[in-house]
Amino acid sequence: MAKVAIIIADQFEDSEYVEPAAAFRAAGHQLVHIGLKAGETVRGKKKGTEVTVERAVAETAADDFDALLIPGGHSPDNLRADPQAVAFVKEFMTRIKPVF
Repeated sequence: MAKVAIIIADQFEDSEYVEPAAAFRAAGHQLVHIGLKAGETVRGKKKGTEVTVERAVAETAADDFDALLIPGGHSPDNLRADPQAVAFVKEFMTRIKPVF
């Protein structure tokens, strides 16, 4: 199955993470949580869903993944201020990999 990167930061929209992540897992895909700092716990903005970042974006390449999930909320706003996060997402777009 596919290896899906989830780029995520604090204040993500809970349902935009929880529901797609559950669907990907149910389909047998491997999920890897990418953030600004490995080991950090980020939280959803409404329900406080906790997610532990497994890998730092600075040490991660799009070539290691088949697709990318970017949950909405304030998380993308936090991420777009980081040049390495922007470059990571751009890699997916340049390689024409699925981005959700």
